Amino acid sequence: MSLNPMVRVKAAMNRKMITLDKGLSVKSAIKLMVKKNIGSIVVTADSNNNPVGILTERDILRSIAYRRVRPETTKIEEIMSSPIFSVEQDTTLGDAAQMMIKKNIRRLLVKQDEKYVGIITQRDLQKLMTDTIRALLIM
Repeated sequence: MSLNPMVRVKAAMNRKMITLDKGLSVKSAIKLMVKKNIGSIVVTADSNNNPVGILTERDILRSIAYRRVRPETTKIEEIMSSPIFSVEQDTTLGDAAQMMIKKNIRRLLVKQDEKYVGIITQRDLQKLMTDTIRALLIM
């Protein structure tokens, strides 16, 4: 897939959002992130899995190294990034990338009709750009 300016977020997003409740410990989040080999978790607030934030490796590093919190006793909600930013699944990749730059973020949740359906990351966009450059060099 090339990084055509008309390509939509839905073509590149990850439909599997890994979630955890905001009241769980940071240690439980770390365990899950290591097990799943992921860099972030969508944080939810209720049984309907409504997102309220994102917990990233960077959030964890800053809280443990800088603020010296204890992962065993600190709740996810205490260190998560919030508010969350989102785009509709029909948003162009270019517009999504611009939003990431403007907001200085690396992840966007993706919505379809007010329901969260996935996530797109800076890494997803970088992969598409790399694939596009390779395809152009082969031509």
